[in-house]
Amino acid sequence: MSTSDITIPGHFSPEQAADLAEIQQRIYFYGWCIDHRRFSDLDELFLPESIVHYDTEGGTRGPWSEIRAWLEPALQIFRCTQHNMVNPMITFDDDGDHANSTTYGYLIHFQEKLDGEISLFRHSAIYRDRWVRRDGLWRILERTLSNVGVDGPVLQADRVRAYKEPKPL
Repeated sequence: MSTSDITIPGHFSPEQAADLAEIQQRIYFYGWCIDHRRFSDLDELFLPESIVHYDTEGGTRGPWSEIRAWLEPALQIFRCTQHNMVNPMITFDDDGDHANSTTYGYLIHFQEKLDGEISLFRHSAIYRDRWVRRDGLWRILERTLSNVGVDGPVLQADRVRAYKEPKPL
């Protein structure tokens, strides 16, 4: 789905309004889980067969199980992160059990150099998701994260302190 696929929302039925609210909360839940490094909680959001593509420098693509295993070591180079998930635009397929969303991400990453100096990396991104309703819950079937722009360097592991848990400044 491209940004040109988004149209001005029309009238939503009460059921669609509830679905919109659920999908929005699940989008925000993703950012919260990433920032708190609660990767196992993301199993509630992705299906085992979900395909995730972080289409960024240093990113990866694969099934959810591989991505989940990749996330923990990949994020240890950051002291803390803040994933601001904003402006989700959601459309529903005619069957009512599939949806698409496009969400802006303003992603802030703090790294601590070995000498203690803090380095900041800001990443503006777009998340494009394909959703499916399974067992009464909306789950991501496909996710692609694309760059809009970046500001600041991402320092490699040999130049920064590693953090298994986030440590806010």
